[in-house]
Amino acid sequence: MTRKKTLSPIDIHSHNFRTRLKGYDKDDVKLFLNAIAESYQEAAIENAKLSREVERLDASLEEFRSRENLLKDALYTAQKSADDLKAQASREAQSIVKEAELKGEQSVREAMVRAHLVERQIMDLKIERETLVSSLKDLINRLNHLLSAIEENKDKENIQTFTRGASE
Repeated sequence: MTRKKTLSPIDIHSHNFRTRLKGYDKDDVKLFLNAIAESYQEAAIENAKLSREVERLDASLEEFRSRENLLKDALYTAQKSADDLKAQASREAQSIVKEAELKGEQSVREAMVRAHLVERQIMDLKIERETLVSSLKDLINRLNHLLSAIEENKDKENIQTFTRGASE
């Protein structure tokens, strides 16, 4: 018997056995070979069908792997974008806070300058008031002296008028 590496149903069906004395019944052998050939044919068809299914599943698996890689890339990109956005937002927030602090400090400095100016103006006004009060007191004193002098003169005039009227 010669043996091939792979047998097809036709090879099984067409194989001829040598006969010897007291050999097998040829009809039984042929029936059995036909049954084997049919089983082998069904197995070959099923194998081809399964091979196509494996190829289809391999293609689907490859498609799913490709999608998985795309999803991984998209997820990585989204995560990186989110991280970048968070970092940018953090930098902007720090910048806004720093700017607000600087503006606040500037406002405080300006308010302090204005407060010092107002205090200086108040001091100047107090000095001016004291000067005016002092000037008014001096004026009142002079006016009092003037009134006293006028009244003294009036009394002297009255006495002179009286003494002139009595001497006449």
